[in-house]
Amino acid sequence: MTAPVLSIITPLYNREVFIADCIRSVGLAGLPVEMIIVDDGSKDASVAAVHRTIRALGLQGQVTLVEQENAGPSAARNRAAALARGEWLVFLDSDDLWFPWTLPSLLSSLPGLPAQVKLAFARGMNFADPTDLKAAVPSEAKISLHDCFVEAVKSNPTLRYGACNAAVRRSAFDKLGGFSPELRCAEDTDLFLRVDGAVALLLHPVLVGLRRSGHESLTGNVPEVLKGFNWMVRRNAGGGYVGDAQDRHSFLAGSCAYSIKAAFSSGYVREAYRLYLSNLRLLGDPRTRKYMVRLPLTPLLHFYKPQAYPFRLRRR
Repeated sequence: MTAPVLSIITPLYNREVFIADCIRSVGLAGLPVEMIIVDDGSKDASVAAVHRTIRALGLQGQVTLVEQENAGPSAARNRAAALARGEWLVFLDSDDLWFPWTLPSLLSSLPGLPAQVKLAFARGMNFADPTDLKAAVPSEAKISLHDCFVEAVKSNPTLRYGACNAAVRRSAFDKLGGFSPELRCAEDTDLFLRVDGAVALLLHPVLVGLRRSGHESLTGNVPEVLKGFNWMVRRNAGGGYVGDAQDRHSFLAGSCAYSIKAAFSSGYVREAYRLYLSNLRLLGDPRTRKYMVRLPLTPLLHFYKPQAYPFRLRRR
C-alpha cells in the first residue's frame, strides 16, 4: 500500500469481546488508510481476536498489531503514533464502533482542512447495545473552525472531547511529544490544551459510536482522575496551555467540579472535600459558581436527587 492518508490508532486492553467488531466497523479494505493496534498487556484473548479478525478480513497489509507490557493508554497511543505514516492520526477506542460512512467522511474532510487546523473532533453517539446506533444516518457534512481547543469547547460545550473521537495532525502530535505517559486519565485533555493551532469540529454527520461501559473504566479510577486534574492545574499555571486565560480558567473549573463529583460518586469523600477546599477560587468561575454551595452538600442532596448527586461511602 502507498503511504496512507490516515492512520487509525487503537489502544487495546482486555477487549477480546469487542475488538473484532471495532475492526470490522472501520471498513479499511481498499482505502488509503492504516490501522495500528497496540495491545497494552492484555490478560485475556484480545491479541488472538485481533489476529483472527485480520486473517478473516484479509487486512494483513493494513492492520498492524504491536504488543507491549502494560503501560497505560498514553504509552500505547504514543507507540502507535511512532509507527504511523499518515498525515492525520485518528483515534478509535477498541470497544467503539464506526459507521459505514465514517471513514469516507474522514477521508473527504480531514485532508482538505486548512493548514492551521491541527486538531479535529467528530460527533459521537453513546450506545449500550449496537442496536442503539440504528438511529444514526448519514448526512451532509457540517464543519466549524475555532482558534484553539478551549474556544471550541466554549462554543460547543455539548460535544464530546476525548481521544475516542479525536484526530490530530501527526506533525503537531510529534512536536508536542504526544500524550503525557505519566497520566492514565485526562491525558487526552492535557494534549488538546497544548495544541497550538485551530480546531475543527465535524458536527455532522454522527461518525463514532461510543460504548457507554468502555468509557467508564478509566474515568471511574478516581485517584487517576484527581491526578490528571491536578496535573492540568499545574501545567496551566506554568503557561503550558493555549488559549484565552479566562477560557482556560473556566474549562478547568468545569473539570474541577467533574472531579469532585466523581470522587463523591466513587466513595472518595475525604478526597472530594479536600479538592473542593483547595480549589474554591477556581470554582468561583461563573461556569461553576452554582456548585460552590451544592457540591459540599452532596451527601444530603443525594437523598433528594440521587441521579443528579451520586454518592456512596467506600470501605477503606
